Formats: sequence, structure tokens, C-alpha cells
Amino acid sequence: MELEEKYLEKPWLREHDLMTYPDTLEPYPEMSYTEYHLDEPASKYPNSLALVQFDYEMTYKELKEHVDRFATALTDLGVKKGDVVATVLQTSIQNIIADMAVPRIGAIHTPGSIIDSVDGYVDKWTRANVKTVICVHTNVKERDTIDKVEEAAKQTNVENIIVTHTKDYSKNPPSHPKEEGAVWFTDLIEKYPPNPPKVDIDPKKDVAILFFTGGTTGVPKGCMITHHQYIAQTESVFQSFFPKWLSAPMEGLLRVLMPLPQFHVYGHGETVLMLRQGYTILLVTDPRDTKEWVRMAKKYHPFINIGAPTQYMKVLKEAGATNLGMITISGSMALAPETHKASEKKTGSIMGEGYGLSEFAPVTHVPSVASMLLPVLGDMETIGKVMHIGKKMMELPGVLPLGHMGATLIGPDNLGRILNMTVAFASRNIITTSSGRKKEFMGSIGTSMIDLKMKIIDEDTGETIPMEKAVKEGKRGEMCLDAPWKMLGYWPDAGSGFDEEGYVHTGDVVKLDEWGRTYIVDRTKDMVNVSGYKVYTREMDDLLYEIPGIDEVATVGIPDPDRPGSERIKVFVVPLPEYRGKIKEEDVIKFLRGRVPPYAVPKSVEIRDELPRTVTEKIFKKQLREEEIEKMKKEGILK
Repeated sequence: MELEEKYLEKPWLREHDLMTYPDTLEPYPEMSYTEYHLDEPASKYPNSLALVQFDYEMTYKELKEHVDRFATALTDLGVKKGDVVATVLQTSIQNIIADMAVPRIGAIHTPGSIIDSVDGYVDKWTRANVKTVICVHTNVKERDTIDKVEEAAKQTNVENIIVTHTKDYSKNPPSHPKEEGAVWFTDLIEKYPPNPPKVDIDPKKDVAILFFTGGTTGVPKGCMITHHQYIAQTESVFQSFFPKWLSAPMEGLLRVLMPLPQFHVYGHGETVLMLRQGYTILLVTDPRDTKEWVRMAKKYHPFINIGAPTQYMKVLKEAGATNLGMITISGSMALAPETHKASEKKTGSIMGEGYGLSEFAPVTHVPSVASMLLPVLGDMETIGKVMHIGKKMMELPGVLPLGHMGATLIGPDNLGRILNMTVAFASRNIITTSSGRKKEFMGSIGTSMIDLKMKIIDEDTGETIPMEKAVKEGKRGEMCLDAPWKMLGYWPDAGSGFDEEGYVHTGDVVKLDEWGRTYIVDRTKDMVNVSGYKVYTREMDDLLYEIPGIDEVATVGIPDPDRPGSERIKVFVVPLPEYRGKIKEEDVIKFLRGRVPPYAVPKSVEIRDELPRTVTEKIFKKQLREEEIEKMKKEGILK
């Protein structure tokens, strides 16, 4: 196949080739989830620092021992292959131990949110027949989590409750009162030896993780991820970010700041990804604690920072969040261009946006390092030449081991400092010299990962849009995906959740550029139909963030009582504290006139102090719409 023909069919391969990515990573390793994500890095880097929590440090050797002890304890409690074990834990060492221990013995781990309701737990645990729950004792106030778990346990088949305090792994762990009907996590670690039974696991058939979707558009669905599927995801996501020859010299040496909730598929996926690389994961147990985020960044010099837009918006308010110099990845929800620019400027970091969903455990799209450093390194063709030269050099006999040896001699701390200074310099260069870079990829979720298949469906006809038309004519449609790491199906039915060609329909409307970079235009459920004209609310939101003083914004469609079947645009705005009372409805409408078509100008604007959020911290547009519809019914505007 000619190159240009190949790029017309799969435009993202243009960047893949420049980045020296392989055509495929298949066949993927065939082993268990825990062997791949923990045993192998622990064997290579036993004395390297694996986890840091409240400045308590744990090596890979220690982590593996605690995982094996906990796996032994679970077996003695009656957990067997195929059982589903639920966790209700903050981001923590305990969460990671449980996540590795449960699949170790062939059981299935289902992570749960600490802010879910009793009814939410009952629903999920009943459907999955959960008999063992591992939970944190306290989240915000004394016993707030353990009380919910105990109440849900009474209404389900739960037999075992294992409880922990977040600071059980800290320099000053708390004492434990007797907890009726529960056993303490650390007591099990102390009691049992690191000798779990050997369990026969079929990586391609046996489920390792059961992720429940957020449920913001309906009943939460359980996504079954096998051992093999998760391994394929981990292999592809990292090699689609860093070419292997580029990351290999720093394997086992980098540090990563992790403030994401690990009960969410995004935080979970990024955590095990970094474990596989042998990196040190700096755990921020409370995702809202931006002071701890900044403190750990200053003390431990992480090179990579994984977070969500709401967190980056809060970090902007921290006075000490300057010159951090990290490669920063955003996900979970749309990253507003203004937040992107402000974060890079404030923190001296370089930011990129990725994408994923629970059905893919979770990542499908990532920004390449080349895309993120584009204005520093030059145009894409120049970057490609540099990458190919670098690859040839690293493939010379002895060069890669020598590079790793040199990085090891420098040490993780000094390596982190050097990389932080380098990124901070590059970030300043981006901000002062780059106009083209923002056009190149700001707002993009990156390119399709290695081995990912994508099709775009026309929203009106249901037909597949040829990639050539999607690129050259700017055709938009719903993104549908398939990959070796696609879920087995929705619990408990293998094969469910796919169309006749095996694709998952994401519900996201996208467009592509000539490099195959993907841009989320809107959710299909958030798109507004104004008298037959489509209005993409994410594009509206991105535009509104340009208004000075806007902290948060949400554009929604509400029924038009004058035109049955049509909708009107309504905008909700949260001003920054110093702009409260200064931003008026007419200011927002005036700003949009001339920037959007007349039908997209909102009929009303509401100024609020805050917007509703889902359990995963996304702005809850569905709730805003429902509130408006209810209000219109009460006022007699709608029947």
C-alpha cells in the first residue's frame, strides 16, 4: 500500500511513523495481571522506591510482599477464583495492594467510589454478588464511609468487611479500636505470610477488573476487563506516548505525581501503567488537596503529572505552584483552552490531553511527546528526522544499557531536577514563541494508540464516514472504537456492548485533522438541536472560557416551548471569586454575538456560585437540563 493511501485510511499513522512506532504490538504478553504489572518490575527493581504516601516510602520488594500477604489473607477468608471483591478506598497504598492481590488469586476487583451512596453500593454489589468489601474507615468525617458500607452490607450478600485508615501507611499510623463485624487491613498483613496459593489463570478469558461506568446517562454498567486486555492497554498506552527506545533508559527511575482517585478508571489505569515502568508513584490521597500536590512536586521532583481539569483549575490558585516543570496529562473531562494555557504558564509545565472510557480500561488516545514539544523541536517533519536518528543511535550495541547506567548514576532525585528544569525552560519557550503550536494540537485528545481501530458514524444517516472525508472535508460524527484491550462485555454477558462489527460506540462526536489527531466536539447527548441546526456545546464552552473572569461554564439545550421538537441554548456561568457580581447575562450574550451563528446565541444565561458534578467530578449537564425542565413545568411553560 502506498504511503499516502495508508495515511488517507488511517491518518494517525502519519504521526506514528514519524515517532518510529511499530505497526503493531501484537502478540501481547500472555500472563496474569499481577505478574505483568507488579512481579516483573519488582524482579527488575526490588529496591527502587515504588510508592510514597504522607512521606512514608515503600519499595517494590516491600509492595510485592504486602500484596502476597494480603492475597494469602483473602484466600483464608474464603475468597476464591471468580469471586468479585469490592473496594471503597481513597487513592492509597492500600488501594494498590488490594488491586494487585485480588487478581493474584483469580478473583475480580471492582473499585468503588468513596462518595457513592448506600443505594449505589447495594445495586452494584447485588449485581456482581460481592461477598468481600475492603473500605476506608473515614473520608471527610468520622465513620462516614464504614457506616455506608456496613449499611449496604446488610442489604446484600457481603460476608467480609476489611477496613483501613488512610494513614495506616504513614510515618505515624493511628491506633485501631475494635470494629464490630470487620477486620483491620494491617492486621491481616501482619498475620499472614506472603504465600498465596498458585491459581491457574487464563489471561484471555478470566476477568481481572470490573469497572462500573459513571451512570450519568443511565444505570451504571459493569465493564469486564480480562488480564490480557488490561496488559494490552498498558503496553499500547505507554509506547504510544514514549517510543520504547526513548523511555527505556529511564525505566525504573522516574517519579510520577498521582492525585487522581484510583477508584475511577482513569486513576486506576494510570497507576498500574506507572507501576509497570518501575516508576515511583507519589500518592495524593485527597484529590482536592492541591497544597499536598504542590508540596510533593517540590520535594520529590516528579517528571510526569496525571490529573483532571478541575484539579488543574484549583492548582492555579496555589501560590507555590510555579516552575514545577512536569509533563502534565489531563483526562476524564474536556480541558478548556484557557485552563490549558494558564496551567502551562503558572506551573512551567507542558500539558497534553488524552482520552479513554471504562470499556477500554481506559485509554484509547494519547498525545505523543513530539506533539507536546512541537514548538521547541520544530515542525513535525524535523521531529521525525530527529526521532529516526535517535532510534538508530539507541539500537547500536551497548548504547541503551549505557544510557540506563548513566541515568541510574545520576539518580532519581537529580534526574527529576534536571528534567524539571528542562521542561520549565521548554514551557517558557512555548508560551513566548508559539502561535502555531496552539493551532496544531490544543483541544486535541491526541492520536489513536497503536493497534486501535476507529470509525466515525454520521449522526443523521448512521453510515460510516470515510476517513478521507473526515479529514479533508471536516466531516463530524460519533467515534466508534475497537482494540485488543476492549472489554470482554458488560457484566455478566461476554460480547455485549458492541455493534455488529465489534465496535464500541463512545457517544462522543469528533473531528480529525490531517495528522489524525482527534478533537472531541461534543457528547451526542449534549449536542443541541436548534430548529434542525446542530450546536456543539463543548465548542461553545471552549469559546466562553475566553471571557475574563470565567471559572466554569456549561452550555445545555432545553426544550423550546414555541417550537415543539426544537431546543434553545442556555448557558450557566460560575465567575472567579474576584469577578462575582461583575459578569452579567448581557455580557455573555454580547460576547457570543458575531462569534457564533445567530441560532447558537443563548436565550438565557444564569450566573451561579457552583455547578453540579458527577461522582467523577465532571460537570453534570444532564442534571442542569433536568432542573431547567422541571422549572419550566412548574411555571407552566412546558406540559
